[in-house]
Amino acid sequence: MKALALLVLFSFVAGVWAQKTPENIYLFYSNDLRGGIEEQEAVYMNPNFPPILGGGASAYSIISKYRKQAARQGDQVLLLDAGNIFWGTNDISNNSKGQAVIRYMNMAGYDGMTAGPNDFKEGVQAYLSLSRAAHFPVLAANCIVDSEYAHKSRIKPYSIIQKGNIKVGLFGIVSKAAEQADDPSLLQGVRFAKEIPEAQKAVAALKAQGADLIIAMVNLGLPYDAKQEYQVLKEEEQLRIKKESYVTTMEFARFVPGIDVLISGGFNKGYNKPWEDPVNHTLCFQNYASGGNLGMAVLKIDAVSHKLMGYELPSKDNGLLLLSEDEFWPESSMADSIAAMKAQYSPDFDTVIGVTRTTLWRSSRGESPMANLMCDAMRSATGADFAFNNFSGMRRDIPIGPITMRHLSGVFPFGNKIVLIKITGKLLKDLVETSVVGTYGGLAISGGKVQVNRSRADGERIESFTVDGELLDPTREYTIATTTYLAEGNSGMTKLAFLSQEHFNNTEILVRKAVRDYVKQHSPLHIQPDGRWVEE
Repeated sequence: MKALALLVLFSFVAGVWAQKTPENIYLFYSNDLRGGIEEQEAVYMNPNFPPILGGGASAYSIISKYRKQAARQGDQVLLLDAGNIFWGTNDISNNSKGQAVIRYMNMAGYDGMTAGPNDFKEGVQAYLSLSRAAHFPVLAANCIVDSEYAHKSRIKPYSIIQKGNIKVGLFGIVSKAAEQADDPSLLQGVRFAKEIPEAQKAVAALKAQGADLIIAMVNLGLPYDAKQEYQVLKEEEQLRIKKESYVTTMEFARFVPGIDVLISGGFNKGYNKPWEDPVNHTLCFQNYASGGNLGMAVLKIDAVSHKLMGYELPSKDNGLLLLSEDEFWPESSMADSIAAMKAQYSPDFDTVIGVTRTTLWRSSRGESPMANLMCDAMRSATGADFAFNNFSGMRRDIPIGPITMRHLSGVFPFGNKIVLIKITGKLLKDLVETSVVGTYGGLAISGGKVQVNRSRADGERIESFTVDGELLDPTREYTIATTTYLAEGNSGMTKLAFLSQEHFNNTEILVRKAVRDYVKQHSPLHIQPDGRWVEE
């Protein structure tokens, strides 16, 4: 009897323990990779002696380690991406039209991804080709492919995958902003429905099919300032405003209940801890851009109900793993594969294209050697009378010494193209005046000289403006070189958005490539501030 009683007691305790012990899913996530799968220098950490980040090979080293651990412990691993995988960062991804990144993702064993607006910048056909090459679900519930192209697409709205005992429901959403293409013909064959209604349909469908855990991959962007943006969200609710489209990730998490976990992309900012919606309790994760980090969290799933109980981070208050080679040595087979793709798609990436005898440093106002180089190159490549650009497109300095395309890709990571615009001298002066309103730092320029008096009122701060040595003529038409981003009216260039299309000529010349050609033609460089922008 004692033995039977002990057996019953043991069975009861074991049953209670089994009910209380959660199942673990090791969640790894990336977003806005922009082709950042190879080694890179973390110059933002130390510009003189930057630590080396191992890119995809270091990420794969971490993922492989946890896959082995999960197999031993009976846990699961889930690897997801929230879009913008390839366009803009380097020649490996651009020259392969994303195929190199998809090959990496296949080798790494991704379980699902969605698209970002930049993934369509090589055209719909290129992205449909990526969807066919992927060995995992490519999900975008609001991406509607026309019937004539359907046979070329493997894009689906949602999918259910089995992870141990857990049915994981996945769906993706692309920002409707993807419609705002520089060249509308690139989007022929696809359209983007409103994000919220399509997401609600996907959640309902996944629940109807028995999904235990619902995870969304959305390229909408958690804001830079969560507290400020949440105040905006609360004001929207007070005014009973409920948007259906052009929403942020924070709004999406509030307006679409039923999502357990959300992987966000679309912004450069990473969140060390997930943002949790206070109403729906959706956990929103977002990594930094360009492949320097790998996001990680351990999802705790109730073994009986299969519901999400909570999460743990790999270190205290931080779920973003910096892929430093000192800490995470690249996995050798993946490193070899990425090196082979680099040799295939970017054989001259580390070839010296020129030399600088002065440090090409940046500034957030006025002029700097890097700003002068950038705008001189834009004007040289196009023959424009004048060129201007903002400062945020320059992301690194270049020290004295040799210059390679790797340097230039680090300085100009976004793949901005040059646009020629025909405008009057009066409008040109108005645009430059806008750039010095309040505490704004002005513009990078080439082809003229601007003298600014900050003591004057806004709109009257330009004391002198010359182009090619002559005073600016308000009635004359000038040809201006700038970027697609500014030509669309961003960063205070609103007046450009109201010009008719006949004023614009899209050159298809990348700023980065214009600078490359300029460096080759004028090396060795001796660039210094030359008085083209003067402030009193």
